[in-house]
Amino acid sequence: MGDGRNIMAQQFDAHAFRETAREALVASSAYIRDAILGEVDLSAYLFKGDKTAVTVVDQGSQDRALPIIQRGLGQYRINAEEAPADSGSLGSSIHAYFDSLDGTGGFLMGGATPTVILGAYDTGSKQVLTAATMEPTTGRFWFSAKGRGAWLNRFDYESGKWTSEDGRRLHVNQQGLQKGAVLVDVNHAFAREDGKRPVLYADGRRALTSWIEAAGSKESTFYTNGGHYALSATGRPTLVGNITTAIGGPYDVIGLLHVIEAGGSAQAYRIEEVEGSRVLQPIGHDIEAADLVIAANSKDNVQRLEDILRVAVKYRQ
Repeated sequence: MGDGRNIMAQQFDAHAFRETAREALVASSAYIRDAILGEVDLSAYLFKGDKTAVTVVDQGSQDRALPIIQRGLGQYRINAEEAPADSGSLGSSIHAYFDSLDGTGGFLMGGATPTVILGAYDTGSKQVLTAATMEPTTGRFWFSAKGRGAWLNRFDYESGKWTSEDGRRLHVNQQGLQKGAVLVDVNHAFAREDGKRPVLYADGRRALTSWIEAAGSKESTFYTNGGHYALSATGRPTLVGNITTAIGGPYDVIGLLHVIEAGGSAQAYRIEEVEGSRVLQPIGHDIEAADLVIAANSKDNVQRLEDILRVAVKYRQ
């Protein structure tokens, strides 16, 4: 490997990861909750090259959690979205991904929907090992570990305690695509930074909506990829799954493990040029190479949404 990384198997402790995740995400979430309640000035913010917003809260959230993550997970390579460089053990085959505020667009509009994300990915097996997602407004905390299930717990800000040790084991529902809801991260084509190819063009994004509706389903969004995967795993009666078209980094889609461990299915894709046509190429759960990801409550619904997405990616304007 050109960067000198050691991709040999590395021991991983899912329980220790969960404990660090709980401490770090509570620190971030308590601060974000205060910001949602109006205790932080949001008048100044900026847009990155991909037209996603960054605020003082993104950085403040990271400042509170990253030292905890570095102390508890320093044996892994740590990639924090707002940090200038990776930290921890740079040669590790396990990458810890941290997003200090996912869903900044909805947050800036006053929505109470953002999440904080922390997960681990094995670059050797190309599998997500753990995923943790916290919703600051409610204190809900989703945690999944490969082969060990997905769980929902809640942190009570008033008492400073968790409602239980592990939480409630999650199971996806049996809802079909007909009359179900599909969460899609953005309602426009994702504008990429200069030099990066578009994922869906405007016509393709509109086609995605049209075909979802033609299948008898309803498209919705909470403006947070982290929240979409967590909710898809929770098993509410009408939510089928979600599609991520705007992948800013692996942290955006690491929550696919929640859906898988709750009994659902997920698939990552690259868009490739084949004989002059843009086509979807399934790449398993390789979140570091993904252009698009589908997660749903069944393999059948993943396939049906994939069929729709295959049409949408063909558009070029």
